[in-house]
Amino acid sequence: MVTGRRQLTPAQRSAKIERDRRRRRERNMEFERLQKAETELQALTAAQRNENSCLRHHNERLNDMVSILENIIHQLREQNRELQQKNLGLEQTMKL
Repeated sequence: MVTGRRQLTPAQRSAKIERDRRRRRERNMEFERLQKAETELQALTAAQRNENSCLRHHNERLNDMVSILENIIHQLREQNRELQQKNLGLEQTMKL
């Protein structure tokens, strides 16, 4: 029965077996390298998520503080206007 493939000589078969082994070793090394890179990236991603969460929380606190300060500024401006009007009223009263 002819299989359509030519028979290899013992030297060719040995060379092919060695090439196949080398390719498998290279693929396995590349797979291990990629697994290690994936593990490192997962750790970095987790650290980045934690950092983002902390920054988001800090940002919310700062935004709350800005809002409080804006309210204080608004109140002080209103008080300043009221005092200016009282002062103007007193000046006009003193002129009379």
